[in-house]
Amino acid sequence: MIDWHFSRPALASEHLELLFDKGVSRLTFFGRRRIGKTEYLQRDLMPAAIAKGVVPVYCSFWENKDQPHLAFIRVIESALPEGRWKPKLKIGFQAALFEAAAEIERADRPKAALPGELTQAAGLFAAWIKHLDDRPALVLLDEIQHLATSSQFATFAASLRTMLDMAPPTMRVVFTGSSLADLQRLFEDQKAPFFNFATVMDFPLLDRAFVDHLAEIHHRITGLRVAAEDLWSLFERIGRNAQILTGLVERLVLLRTEDWKLVWEEIEGDMFGENGWCERAWHELALSDAVVYLRLLEGKDLFSEDSIKLYDRFGFSRGTAQQALRRLINRGLLHRAGHGRYQRLVPILDDWIRGAGVDYARLLEPRGEQDEGSSEDPA
Repeated sequence: MIDWHFSRPALASEHLELLFDKGVSRLTFFGRRRIGKTEYLQRDLMPAAIAKGVVPVYCSFWENKDQPHLAFIRVIESALPEGRWKPKLKIGFQAALFEAAAEIERADRPKAALPGELTQAAGLFAAWIKHLDDRPALVLLDEIQHLATSSQFATFAASLRTMLDMAPPTMRVVFTGSSLADLQRLFEDQKAPFFNFATVMDFPLLDRAFVDHLAEIHHRITGLRVAAEDLWSLFERIGRNAQILTGLVERLVLLRTEDWKLVWEEIEGDMFGENGWCERAWHELALSDAVVYLRLLEGKDLFSEDSIKLYDRFGFSRGTAQQALRRLINRGLLHRAGHGRYQRLVPILDDWIRGAGVDYARLLEPRGEQDEGSSEDPA
């Protein structure tokens, strides 16, 4: 059986060294969707932690989008051995409900944690700490930004912060999130339970070694050699979307061919064609987002006098332009390359914009202004 996973042992070692050897208590990573964050946590960081003698536990708050506290309860309960460690609380739900919730995304009906559920979460967490018996532990909380998407989650977020505050010094925490705006709301808003709890960092993108890994798998199965240099160029064009490139190589394996252009033609139609990904991605942008993106595409200073005048012409302010930058980062279209510097991540979208003749005049034509709030849309 072929394992498509691309191992990142050096990165896992680096992060564990920071956490357990250099005194860093918490790490928080932002990374758009489909760049391998979750796979890294589960397939690289957790095994490396175990090898180091650290007890890891992983929870994704997208497992149950309506009631993320139930996802946390399930995970901590599963980490405990059967028997005397588990608090015997009855709060009116069964474990089977968790399994069903894991298969259904229901983000439209958020529910607050009941007092009994908060008590159970705290009791289970305390029992797990006792069970650790001073062994070092690593708590991995994936998609933590989801706790900032509804006021219904505020009581659980506050309770979780208290639990982590009271954790022993041998416990470390890693947070990940795919929405920069929501992560900032969670960790930088002075009124938020997690204010100043962790600093948000960019999750490292997959590089050329990932592409070489896929090419080698293709060779082992088919005996053929696909041009890894071409795949790397394509990987950069599609914004280093690991899912798309892996799917392409899987298709090459099924067809037993090294002709990646043949398979790419099918995918390219879905990307470039009418109502394809590029067209949908562009029209989903708020007007301010589109103007800011065009400004970057032209290589202009976003906050020069000319840019501010342009924003005024379109009816929005400097502050709105700054919000647009955060939304473009959320969508995986931009990367912060330093103070005031931003790198466009999806060259294929730039090609579509140029090919479609999109300009400021066309933006002034009637268009439905999109919601300018935070979003969990995939990149």
